[in-house]
Amino acid sequence: MAQECPLSTALVLKDTQGGFAGETGMVWTIAPDCSYTVARQIGLKALDPHKQGRLAREQQARLKELLDRMTAAAPPERLGGGPQVNSRRITLSYGGKQSVLSVPAGGGDLSRLRADAADDPTRRMLELVDELKAMTGS
Repeated sequence: MAQECPLSTALVLKDTQGGFAGETGMVWTIAPDCSYTVARQIGLKALDPHKQGRLAREQQARLKELLDRMTAAAPPERLGGGPQVNSRRITLSYGGKQSVLSVPAGGGDLSRLRADAADDPTRRMLELVDELKAMTGS
């Protein structure tokens, strides 16, 4: 199944919130063989994965579609404005590139941001985030 996976390198998604303990949140990692892990991050440390598995063939095909859309127009390094105190950060790392979406503190609901984003890099990134979370049951 590894030859069917559309990833050439690991894809890492972090959804974190700044606070007293540093950044805390979740980290999803999908390896080039389409196996995945989900772990909690507290401060600078990612804990041992509490969930792992492998993407099904249909999920691999959907991931390829999403990555093709996302990489067709190279996403900028920063989305949603600059870093803010205790902001939520969604970081996508793949193929040696990283994009960070900053959401102001208290902006936990991404539906408004998604609605305002039309078909720009922010919307494509949020769509990929939603799909990855759904694929891994998180």
